[in-house]
Amino acid sequence: MIDKTRMVKKSSPIIDLQANPINFMSRKNRFSVLTSLAWILFLTAVPSFTQDFEIKAYVNKSSVRLNQQFELNVELSGRDVQRVSDPEVPVLDGFASFIGTSNSTSMQFVNGRMSVSKTFKHHFLASTEGKFQIPAITVRYKGETYSTDVIDIEIVKGTSPQQRSSRIPGSPNDPQDLSEQLFLKASVDKRRVYKNEPVIISYKIYTTVNVTNYGVSQLPSTVGFWSEEFEMPQRLTSFTEFVNGRQYQVYEIKKMALFPQGSGQKTLEPMVIECEVQLPRRRRRSRDIFDSFFDDPFSRNTKRVGIQSNSISIEVLPLPEKGKPSDFSGAVGSFSIRSSVDKTRVKTNEAITLKVNISGTGNIKIVPQPKIDFASDFEVYDPKINESIKRSSGQISGSKLFEYVIIPRFPGQQSIKPVTFSYFDLPSKTYRTISTDTKVISVTKGDDQFVNVGIGSSKEDVRFIGQDIHYLQTRIPEFQRKNSVFYKKTFFYVILIFPLIILGTAFSYRAHLDKLSSNVAYARSRKANHMALSRLKDANKQMKANNLSGFYGEVSKALMGFIGDKLNVASAGLITDEVDKMLHVQKIEENTVSSYLDCLKTCDYKRFAPGDSNNLAMSDFFEKAKKAIINLEKEI
Repeated sequence: MIDKTRMVKKSSPIIDLQANPINFMSRKNRFSVLTSLAWILFLTAVPSFTQDFEIKAYVNKSSVRLNQQFELNVELSGRDVQRVSDPEVPVLDGFASFIGTSNSTSMQFVNGRMSVSKTFKHHFLASTEGKFQIPAITVRYKGETYSTDVIDIEIVKGTSPQQRSSRIPGSPNDPQDLSEQLFLKASVDKRRVYKNEPVIISYKIYTTVNVTNYGVSQLPSTVGFWSEEFEMPQRLTSFTEFVNGRQYQVYEIKKMALFPQGSGQKTLEPMVIECEVQLPRRRRRSRDIFDSFFDDPFSRNTKRVGIQSNSISIEVLPLPEKGKPSDFSGAVGSFSIRSSVDKTRVKTNEAITLKVNISGTGNIKIVPQPKIDFASDFEVYDPKINESIKRSSGQISGSKLFEYVIIPRFPGQQSIKPVTFSYFDLPSKTYRTISTDTKVISVTKGDDQFVNVGIGSSKEDVRFIGQDIHYLQTRIPEFQRKNSVFYKKTFFYVILIFPLIILGTAFSYRAHLDKLSSNVAYARSRKANHMALSRLKDANKQMKANNLSGFYGEVSKALMGFIGDKLNVASAGLITDEVDKMLHVQKIEENTVSSYLDCLKTCDYKRFAPGDSNNLAMSDFFEKAKKAIINLEKEI
């Protein structure tokens, strides 16, 4: 640092003042200026030498067969990675033999800051069966020691060479590898809660293979819970997570807030989904590196796999009896209450609007209608109730608005007493009662006169003198007989037949509705064209947004969905080869089938090998896909 400061001093124009015959500054002042410059240069140079450093290690598989290779990856990341000495290769002689090491370096610039990542791939050959641990790997950086976590690895009995050669290493064709490469995990934010306290449960797919599609086969059972679902994005985004030292791509597919309705031990049953896993087809090994470059991108081996999440046990505690208010209705969370009236000075028989708003975090839907002690001089109507639920930031919140219309019948100073609401406060684990303030209404006598109708009648049984009845007709009209032969006219018979036509149409439509409700295949077939056009509208929106992958994805959903609805099959697991077979079984013309399959292949190619977006090309393809659906609709 001192050397760099001296270099700046030699090139700085301020130093030239020392050689100037005119003494602009004293020696003491010049020393202060130079000292300030040195500090400025030091402070600006510090950020370039301070940089967070991170080291992590993971294996490509946590379960390895005997005599099979595995990789131990050690990743260093930070700005000054190049200055860090290479980590030493761990000694695994007890269960694996070292083969060799390869490394790679990547750099990226984010907001003008450079980040460097260096990865060392150590290749080992498993030699002993059993469960072992890969020790922590340490490096020294700026006088401090950084180390990785210990990694668990299991080496299991291997298979014969003939069996090994018939499978793709690390592919879902191997049942054992499949359980490691693809699984569904359910997790909750807490396992011990009070009754009506929310539990946030999340379902995530962990995968190291290419999952192109998935469908829910069985939803998780939520018996004993009031559930609120969080809205998930249409296009799932992934993030990286390490499990047992192995790196996975993670997709969150479902998230719910569950409110237990009773105390005791509760169990959340698993959710089951079916995934479509896509892998390269098995082919003869070749040493030519250009063989993989010219592979057909549609030459894929697709496998449908069913996976289920783990079940979760939750202990639900009963709410304490000590200190429970008499008006407690079961609300748990954190709430507030407020009230307002639209006017405080009115005349008799003039309506007033009272609004009571209860808001906060918790199960807003179970908040009951508050009990309000209205004065006997008020005529009160049933309230209008509006709910607003917010599902964001991992919690359920919202508000419930009760809107009353009240009418004062007699003049005077009237008041609306405070409205109270009791709930169990989670932060303090105690009951709390909150209330509004008193509303004072000044009622003056109005212009309309009213009197009681008799002794024993209520104050509301009143009538306005001279205004209680507005007659529509005050005299009996005069009727005249007309001689007519209306029944001999054609219009008379049309009137007679018309109800029969209406009745027949109603019976036909009723039969159509019954068939739609009882025959799933018929219902899906009738709605297939409408559903396809609806999906194409979504594709048109993606095209206008210039979203290439989103556009072709929506067109693919429309094409596959139309086939699934028409033939009453699940569209989630359909592949192009199956569509080809089903259409030929239906004896569809070859030109129609070829055009339809060509559209499907184009969608797959554009989704998995996207290029530059072109609105003209997307527009032409949109019309081609729409025409393919219409042509198939005519023949199927």
